[in-house]
Amino acid sequence: MISGRAQIIKCQTDFIGLAFFLFFQNACYNGDVVRIKKTEKKIKKIAVLGVGYFGYAILKHFDQKNSRRKLSYEVCGYDVNEKIVNHLRKKRSHPYLFKNTKLGSKIVFETSLKSLVKDCDLLILAVNSDATRGVLQHAKKYINKPLIVLNTAKALDYQTGKGLSEIIENILADKLEDYALLAGGTIAKDLFAHEPLGASLACQNGKVLKNLTNILSSSNLFIYPTSDLKGVEYASAFKNVVAILAGITKGMGFSYGSETHIISRTALEIEELAVYRLGAKKDTFSLGSQCWGNDLLMSCTGDTRNRKFGIYIGEGMKPKAALAKMEREHQTVEGVKTLEILNKICDLKKYPQLNLLHKLVLEKISLEEFKNYIFVNIQSDFS
Repeated sequence: MISGRAQIIKCQTDFIGLAFFLFFQNACYNGDVVRIKKTEKKIKKIAVLGVGYFGYAILKHFDQKNSRRKLSYEVCGYDVNEKIVNHLRKKRSHPYLFKNTKLGSKIVFETSLKSLVKDCDLLILAVNSDATRGVLQHAKKYINKPLIVLNTAKALDYQTGKGLSEIIENILADKLEDYALLAGGTIAKDLFAHEPLGASLACQNGKVLKNLTNILSSSNLFIYPTSDLKGVEYASAFKNVVAILAGITKGMGFSYGSETHIISRTALEIEELAVYRLGAKKDTFSLGSQCWGNDLLMSCTGDTRNRKFGIYIGEGMKPKAALAKMEREHQTVEGVKTLEILNKICDLKKYPQLNLLHKLVLEKISLEEFKNYIFVNIQSDFS
């Protein structure tokens, strides 16, 4: 028989065990144990760095949210192009994009990077992936308190092939509170037009993930939170690669059925690489995933930059000439950067479609050689 004192000790032990169980249960999000910080930071200032297509669409998204319900935080924007900033400050409209639409007074346009990041709680990066290193190294000296970075670039680091989360963490160090990535079928013009869109939001801190989901969600933007940051990084970068291939297939004159055939088989190669070799979650590479299924369908079959670049190549234009044409049209082709470092991520010989595409875009083989071999090893089982 247990004594009264022993029963009290046992109850205390059970209570402590239950408390630990509830703590770790609460710390789980989408199947992963994520970082939970002691306090939840209230976001008072959001800064959007880069006012190109997507950066401007994000600012318009916040402006629209504010028109429905007054925002509890300040929203600022900045671009290195002084002409854009000056025009936005004076006219409340963009000099090149969606010219007939003006933003409300809630959106503040800063005149310097220093004023943009000062006292910033959430920094939304809307710059090209190859500009990320330089921009943040410059911004770091002006950041006066730890902030959350929300990246929108759908690419890997152009030097190492690593996820941009790792690069940004190394650059900002103790000035980075947390990191998140937004990826999905969100073409800027559709977001600007308030079309109903879906996007994956990845972050390994459960409370930050919930907070950012609330900040970004609206009646037309549906946010799907996940803790699989690594998987979303790979999915958002690799879908651009498949879109280029889809465009090439279209440009070469193959049927729509042939195009979807090559899309499905190359998507399978990428799923095998990302999930079984690089550690991504299988669910992230499902059809219902916004950063993969949704974005893949949109990027490969819609009016997108990577597909357009691929069509130019398929029609006979050299990759370098096609890229120069895209640049003259002020359109960035993120998939090219991913293709350039693909051999740093994996053994391309195991992935026939990716290997051929890599060689073609780097101009190691001709379009005719590519056409002769693209369907030869399409039934590969990756053994």
